[in-house]
Amino acid sequence: MKLWTNGTFYTMEKEGATTEAVLTDHGKIVAVGQEALLYSEAEQVDLDGAVVFPGFVDSHLHLLWYGQFLDRLSLTDTVSKKEALTRIAERVANLAADEWLFVEGYDENKWQDQSTLLTRDDLDQVSAGHPVLVRRIDYHSVSVNSALIEAIGLTSETCFTGGGEIDTDEAGRLSGVLRDNATTVAIDAFPVATQDELCRWLRLAVRDLWTKGVTGGHSEDLHYFNGFAGTLAAFRATLTEDFPFRAHLLVHNAELENFCRSGEHFVSGDPFLELGAMKIFYDGTVGSRTALMSRPYADDPGNYGLQIQSDEEFEAMVKQARDAGLPVAIHILGDLAFQKVIHTLQKFPPQPGQYDRMIHTPWLRDDLLEEAAGMPICFDLQPQFMSSDLPWALDVLGSEHPKRAFAWKTLIDHGFKVSFGSDAPIETPNPFYGIHAAVTRTASQDLNGQRYFVEEALSVYEAIHSYTTKTATISYKEGERGKIAPGYVADFTMTREDPFQVEEARLRELEVIRTVVAGKTVFEK
Repeated sequence: MKLWTNGTFYTMEKEGATTEAVLTDHGKIVAVGQEALLYSEAEQVDLDGAVVFPGFVDSHLHLLWYGQFLDRLSLTDTVSKKEALTRIAERVANLAADEWLFVEGYDENKWQDQSTLLTRDDLDQVSAGHPVLVRRIDYHSVSVNSALIEAIGLTSETCFTGGGEIDTDEAGRLSGVLRDNATTVAIDAFPVATQDELCRWLRLAVRDLWTKGVTGGHSEDLHYFNGFAGTLAAFRATLTEDFPFRAHLLVHNAELENFCRSGEHFVSGDPFLELGAMKIFYDGTVGSRTALMSRPYADDPGNYGLQIQSDEEFEAMVKQARDAGLPVAIHILGDLAFQKVIHTLQKFPPQPGQYDRMIHTPWLRDDLLEEAAGMPICFDLQPQFMSSDLPWALDVLGSEHPKRAFAWKTLIDHGFKVSFGSDAPIETPNPFYGIHAAVTRTASQDLNGQRYFVEEALSVYEAIHSYTTKTATISYKEGERGKIAPGYVADFTMTREDPFQVEEARLRELEVIRTVVAGKTVFEK
């Protein structure tokens, strides 16, 4: 037994609720407060005044992609196209003669010289011989150079499954930009990762998440690497009592048949690994001009976005999930996408006690929320998207954009279940970045400046609630996770400063000093 004392423990049972001590044993909380202090013979853990929360859980990220991101050349912090190309050129100079290069994370909206997508001509400047692929930060488009186009025999007529685009210029020449499902044509040409690589990427990701106070994450990785069985095996080999992290894995729709044959079960009860809803991508992103909107893009008249599959195909996918006993988790960016999704889900609801997950949904309308009221749905939201997407997304969508933008407060007030995540590696998986965004409603380019749609701002408690108790709810773990109370898991996120006491502008600056999973300290600053 361990007796954790000399800290302020926010139980998250209600706003402001604290306790002075916690007793844990075998990864669970046994007692709290004065009852815990009765066990003076237990091993003492003096927290030296730390502020303690239930373990923060990221409700939407990509663990293996994040590990890859940490392992690869990343352009996320570049401030110009020139700088991005210079970094690629430096890496190309060190490649072996026949080596290909996969680069991650550029965001042209941050560039001060040319805020345009990378093209084959840009990449040909820095690599004429080595095939190069650069993935945009939103994972919905990639840019490739001529060497890669030639290596894979890419043409404008190359086939791929689902919605996507192979861009051409006015002369009909490939631009080097591939969007949504078309990206797989280039990505799948790279060598398949080995099991050792998958395990290494998972360890990289989890170790980094521990430093940020993240004790678990909801991820979608089972389709993009080494097949359903192989990728699941890598997770099982990595996440154990000796390397504890609580992973809740969505099942990509393309892997549903493999899931059904595997003997795996929905939310099986494994303490460190469980399978959740079936994942479906419905549309793209605003940055790639592929989010499905009810009004055309202001900078691309006539373009309403992209629907990944037809109405009939989407309906068939939902039916297949229901036949397998699964709810669905749907990537939705545009308001028209949300409208079409809820119309289908109303016809085919999940099993009693289950709820379908609406992922992202940054652009909504009041009439849609009224129509969705009472449906068995919940929302996986990423507060940092508001900080990253505003104000440029307002220019892209124009003055007729859907008026409920990043509508977190409205969703909560309407009684919907809401949880927070990062979509790492698209955003940094630091919960305090998300909490800051949820509370202040400011953009990354001016963190102390203009506040956007302030009526949607949350309190600090509501924001932390969405990383703890609400994330437990969305993974069917009420009564087990997300609170500091007897019978709950001994997962803790600890800070030196109290987020309820610091100025709102400083929430991003809070540092995690200790992370505990199943009673084991996995990170200590």
